[in-house]
Amino acid sequence: MGELRADQQSCRGGWNRSCYAEGSPMRTTLEIRQLEAFVTTARTLNMAQTAVELRLTPSGVSRSLKTLETELGCRLFERTTRHMALSPAGRELLPRAEEILAKLRETQELLGVWGERRDGRLRLGVAETVGQFVLPPALREFRESFPGHTVTIEVCPAEKAAELLAESRIDLALLPEPAPRGGMEFRQLAEDDLLFVVHPLHPWAIARRVPREAISAARLVLPASGHATRELVADYFRREGIELKPFVEVANEDAIKSFVRLDLGVGILPRWLVAEEVEQGLMATLPLGRRRLRRRWGVLHLASRELGFAESLLVSLCRNVLRELVARRAENERL
Repeated sequence: MGELRADQQSCRGGWNRSCYAEGSPMRTTLEIRQLEAFVTTARTLNMAQTAVELRLTPSGVSRSLKTLETELGCRLFERTTRHMALSPAGRELLPRAEEILAKLRETQELLGVWGERRDGRLRLGVAETVGQFVLPPALREFRESFPGHTVTIEVCPAEKAAELLAESRIDLALLPEPAPRGGMEFRQLAEDDLLFVVHPLHPWAIARRVPREAISAARLVLPASGHATRELVADYFRREGIELKPFVEVANEDAIKSFVRLDLGVGILPRWLVAEEVEQGLMATLPLGRRRLRRRWGVLHLASRELGFAESLLVSLCRNVLRELVARRAENERL
């Protein structure tokens, strides 16, 4: 890869296919930098512009082209003081040279991916729920493709995750959608609906309705301040003219579920997270109001960087897990 050989048989005025004759002595080696200079100049028809794109000097580009023409024994460009154009030989060489360079880049990317598979580190910031329910099955599959990777996980709210990203202390964060931040990009992976979750003997569960006037006085168990879900819920009820006064604030949604099971308060959770308890009659769910409250899950990262192959694979696996969890909720509701 990266070599193109030709004999010294003269082929001036055109590209002679016999230059590639099988079994003929191979006495010339073409360098990749020469092909890059040729392909770029064929596109720009301007050696000064080629020099800028390849970060060379114009004289360096000129030398590369002259060396290439000498090695091939072919004139590749027709030049005048004001005009530059491909010669017939140049026109025939161009697609071959482009193919060689494309194959080289493809090989370099492939080898880079294999290098990534062999060893690497992935630093994640995650919401509690992601770390508990989404990452374990996703990482089990991730390990099959990247067995040598070390994955570092920091459980943190959105505000902290953005801070860690800005300081390059984590590579990406998996969490509910935070408020927009400059320099950050959020890619949605899935969404779920939030509902009131109560003990089956709670008055709301027995009446199968939530009195609007009773919400402010209820013993609410909510996500801690600073968490994206808490802000989402607070904004929802603020628009309803209802001020929330939590009885307990806790970051872990599974802990909220435990409080509800003990009838110590009213939680606000997604249906998929309590589906098993609801089926067993240990909990009941009720809508928050006439409007649905949808929560978007996704990946947050610096807008200035693209995700690597390993990162993209893990994000895709997390998307699949999240969507399967939410789909189970929808299926259970239909049943």
